Amino acid sequence: MKSRIFHLWDNQARRIVSVETTKKEGKNWIALCPFHPDKNRPNLYIDEVKEKYHCFTCNRNGFLYNPKYRKLKYSYHRNIAATYNYKDEEGNLLYQVVRYNPKGFSQRRPDGNDDWIWNMKGVNPVPYHLPEVIQSVEPVLIVEGEKDVESLRRMGFTATTSPMGAGKWKPSYNKYLKDKEVILIPDNDQPGYQHCQRIGQSLRGIANKIKWLKLPGLEEKEDISDWFEKEKGNTKEKLLQLIKEAPDFIPEKYDKKERTGKSVNPILKNRTKSIVPDLIHLVRDQERTKYLFCKNGQWIIEEYFIKDDKRYSPKQNLPIKILNPNIINRSLNLDIARLTTEIDAFIKSYLEMPLDSDYLVLSMWIFHTYLIEKFNTTPILYFYGVKETGKSRAGEVLSELAFRAQRLTSLTEATLFRSVELFKPTLIIDEIKLLGKGGNQGLADLIKTTYKRGLKVSRINLNKYGEDQIEYYDTFTPLVICTTESIPDIIESRCILFIMQKNSNPQIERKIDIKWANDLRERLTVFRANYMSQELPEAQHIARGRLNEIMFPLYQALLMTEPERKSEFIDIVKQIQKNKNNEEGMGLEAEIVKAINDEYRENQDRQFLTQAISKRINEFRSENEAISDRAINHRIRRLGFSKARFRNGRMGFYINTERLSSLKNKYQIGDKTEASEAYEA
Repeated sequence: MKSRIFHLWDNQARRIVSVETTKKEGKNWIALCPFHPDKNRPNLYIDEVKEKYHCFTCNRNGFLYNPKYRKLKYSYHRNIAATYNYKDEEGNLLYQVVRYNPKGFSQRRPDGNDDWIWNMKGVNPVPYHLPEVIQSVEPVLIVEGEKDVESLRRMGFTATTSPMGAGKWKPSYNKYLKDKEVILIPDNDQPGYQHCQRIGQSLRGIANKIKWLKLPGLEEKEDISDWFEKEKGNTKEKLLQLIKEAPDFIPEKYDKKERTGKSVNPILKNRTKSIVPDLIHLVRDQERTKYLFCKNGQWIIEEYFIKDDKRYSPKQNLPIKILNPNIINRSLNLDIARLTTEIDAFIKSYLEMPLDSDYLVLSMWIFHTYLIEKFNTTPILYFYGVKETGKSRAGEVLSELAFRAQRLTSLTEATLFRSVELFKPTLIIDEIKLLGKGGNQGLADLIKTTYKRGLKVSRINLNKYGEDQIEYYDTFTPLVICTTESIPDIIESRCILFIMQKNSNPQIERKIDIKWANDLRERLTVFRANYMSQELPEAQHIARGRLNEIMFPLYQALLMTEPERKSEFIDIVKQIQKNKNNEEGMGLEAEIVKAINDEYRENQDRQFLTQAISKRINEFRSENEAISDRAINHRIRRLGFSKARFRNGRMGFYINTERLSSLKNKYQIGDKTEASEAYEA
């Protein structure tokens, strides 16, 4: 074994003593003790991990000398003046900060055998007096240094600091101050000011309230302990009064040389972000869009959200309805029964739906948009019909009430992707073509991912100067489609379908009462503030498969708002299930009958090939959605058409005109010429 040289600090003689050893016993090195005649048997044990030595003959012990301690301004010539215990949440000792005289600091942790290890390996630091901070219902004072904390504790305050002083606050400490009132008391020097600034910035949006207290009468580098000692009048009562009068914390930027508050060197990196944790909504206050939070039963408007070294603000001029700041005057006490009744009345006042049950579905859909973060699926609303049947009106009415509604009269992939990624709106699309000539397959692929959380969309980010990057995004968001066009089956299966009809009451088209809409939207925001922190009600499945996925969020919304209508809602779902069963059983057959009829009218031939029908059926389907010749052949036979052999030997089917006429009546399929004549008449 190679020899090792260890440098021992002799605290009695104030000198460094070097010893050489080649032997080891377990984890310890052993050597001849230099402090007594130790010529035959080594009695000096050296613990390299704990950086300590001990002789079992002369009982001399101490620390290993480490040159790096000088760089850290530690000294072997200093005596321990005080120790400060740092404990975990349960009150167990994690580590100790040691203060020396003359002034200096080091850290040590217990080794489990009533001794110390003089390093912090494997220890996660925590704020000082953590158990008291967690349990406190009074304001928590943050100062610089354990000595200042103890000065405040003697006065009856709850106080804390980060280990090792200024500039050492970690983001991991923030969670312990969530929803608490925090008072920042900086030392009277530039590092102290910047230290408290960074803490305040880090706690924005986490602490319920943050105040900044600059103590009067302090000289350069003095602190709270000095303040208590300077004058007899600097008492607990005076400090309480100063705290009461202290201003709210405002992020600032400080000159490195002067504490002027002048913006010279930016501390934070400014970023734009419209969706931040615990956000309730956005408000327009003093010509700026700001964040709206609700904490401990109080509304809070914040211009910025600060995390780590970044300061976020909402995107200005968003294409959604922003709340008036007067919402902070609204009580959080909500008559939810009255609200649901008024939402139902609002929709009925401006929108005529085909079925009475549709109004309950739409009301619950609106409620669910205000808790969209809590759901894993969201149904697409599909308003379908010919011109002037109220489709666009449906989009207009819903856009007045839905959460963060963005109404679009045209849509591209880029617009949809950018909107959903940036501010998660409720998208309301008026007219869209996804099938046939001019249909946007890429947009269709993107739309079908909006209904379920976690369905990722890939995008290639082009890079002029390096490799292009593929990134994946979650496009989950509430969606409404109002159109005269058919949509792909794969999207329709994720929809609640409303087949719109012309209004029977002209009054329904009157101008929407914006004041009424604003009032309902604010009360829905109160609903969001009350229920965002609550668990969704548990319930049994109410349908099979995909239908349960799309209707279950609305059912949960109903259990929160109108549980007495549970049976009524389940009956609605059962009827939708019944209709879907009929459509699934007859939808393809109807397409086939129409295709056979079109083939017959155009060619006047009573024989046809399966491939000809397949071509018509799959004309507007994507490759992945195409139906095979074999499946179509099977359905044609089920419809009652007989096989026929063509002159060239190929097999097809024979058209029985009576059978075709019967099927057309069954599936309500008319001829184009008949429809044209009826229209002209």
